Amino acid sequence: MIAQTFSALPPIRTDAVAAENPLKGVLVTVFTLKIIVTVFLLATVSLAPPVVADETYKTLAFAD
Repeated sequence: MIAQTFSALPPIRTDAVAAENPLKGVLVTVFTLKIIVTVFLLATVSLAPPVVADETYKTLAFAD
């Protein structure tokens, strides 16, 4: 068996372009949809009219 030397190894290249992950588009799409849904839900909650609390809730709040 012949021992390999460092000169026998192929050179390491740093200029090689890494392949792009094929699921990157899916990840960006999912993050974009999550942001859109979050903005929609926050807008819905902020535009909702205030709800008048029932008397049972008021008495529990002042029970302390």
